Amino acid sequence: MRLTEAAELYIALNVYQPDTAATMLRVAKLFEGRAQISQISEIGFTPIMKFRTETFKVAKAVTYNGYLRYLKLLSKWLFEEAYLERDWFAKVKAAPLPEAPPKAIDADVFVKAINHLKTDNSAPQPAWFWLIVIRFLYFTGVRRRQLVAIEIQDLNLDKQLLTCSYRGSKTHRQWDIPIADDLIPDLEYLIRRTEDALCREMREGDRLFNVCLFYHRYKPDPENPRAMRREHVTGFMKRLSQNIGQRIGAHRIRHTTATVLCNPEGEDQEPDIFSVQRLLGHTQLSTTRSYVKTKVARLRTQVNRMSLPK
Repeated sequence: MRLTEAAELYIALNVYQPDTAATMLRVAKLFEGRAQISQISEIGFTPIMKFRTETFKVAKAVTYNGYLRYLKLLSKWLFEEAYLERDWFAKVKAAPLPEAPPKAIDADVFVKAINHLKTDNSAPQPAWFWLIVIRFLYFTGVRRRQLVAIEIQDLNLDKQLLTCSYRGSKTHRQWDIPIADDLIPDLEYLIRRTEDALCREMREGDRLFNVCLFYHRYKPDPENPRAMRREHVTGFMKRLSQNIGQRIGAHRIRHTTATVLCNPEGEDQEPDIFSVQRLLGHTQLSTTRSYVKTKVARLRTQVNRMSLPK
């Protein structure tokens, strides 16, 4: 059996989002090529080291570690099902990583981006739509894939709740999050513009965010003509970053949301990281912690509360 065949079988026995399944297959194929094996029986420490060496020629440590996570999953399953005589990847360590620079976006960058969309004719179009997207990402912390998957029935404006549906979830989970008061006028406006473009009221199955309705250069998702693609969000963020000379992106906004919520302004306020975990939809608290950059000002407040016994 080839590793790619094993990956296909493993995916068939589990429930993965299409993107995750495609990545696992791609990693299995990469391993076969870089380790120069044709059958899983050839997997061993020598092919693993060869794969690592070849990968580091073209990719960074963080990319290698991402590959390794998928290979560990496959190896463990193959060993448990007796396709392998041992779990060769069990003791393979991830590459050490330098401390990542903070991904949170400074407030002045948001101001610059918002002003650009509001006032500059060279801003990515339709500027009003992308302005709502930025505000929505900030106040909800949702991922790109979640944003483009939201359907009108996921939104309850009366109760100010959004259902983060399994359709856009990496783990096929579903949870509810609150909608900030500041977002309600944006969403009401977006719905009116969408219904004007559709020439009817929105109904179940209609996507809340669909830039294809408002600008002819955007083509719908080939698999769903009623939906935009997450690549549209990525492309917009890249153009916006170039225009304002600052890096901004959907995932950076998500990090910013977590950082802001975990660094409340009032000195008497304590951060509630468990609420942030719920908002972001993380299954592990450690994942939420990795998103958060504690501000020096908050550390200073904590340090100044310390005292030694006299």
